[in-house]
Amino acid sequence: MLASLFQLQPEAVFRNPSFDWHALAPEVVLTAGTLLLILLDSVKLEKARQFMPSLANLTLLGSLIPLLTLAVDGQTRVLFGGSYVVDSLSLVLKALFIVTAYIVVLLSTNYIAEGDYWESEYYSLLVASTLGMVVMASARDLITIFIALELLSMPAYMLAAWRKADTKSNEAGMKYFLMGVFA
Repeated sequence: MLASLFQLQPEAVFRNPSFDWHALAPEVVLTAGTLLLILLDSVKLEKARQFMPSLANLTLLGSLIPLLTLAVDGQTRVLFGGSYVVDSLSLVLKALFIVTAYIVVLLSTNYIAEGDYWESEYYSLLVASTLGMVVMASARDLITIFIALELLSMPAYMLAAWRKADTKSNEAGMKYFLMGVFA
């Protein structure tokens, strides 16, 4: 009797949890694009400078492709024990955030290229902030909302103080940061 109690079936010992990578594909693409922008900035600053807007746009457009396939699928996907949900409302919000960031990159490309600005910082911070917005759209738990809000706001603080030589930009960044800290 005792020997039969301890004879476990192999599938009863450990069940591999299923993970839906398709539901997280837009976030993975945005994360990879942000890291690639930062890596190119640190390795080849002058040579990669002309490719930064194109890479940011490709990252944003690349994150729209899984969104479209998820929208066609139409299923509600629940991840991380219900703290992250991909449903139709979150897909619409994600698409809105990504398309808006794409338009911002298109409109700001000439302005940034003509001035003496840090281009790659701008694009990596913009894509990172967009990643925070996209995560916020699917967050259903307080800790997930907090992480998404921090991922959204930290690059926004840096974007407010992005023009380092301008004292008003530095003041705006500091005020925005302090307001975010005390809020």
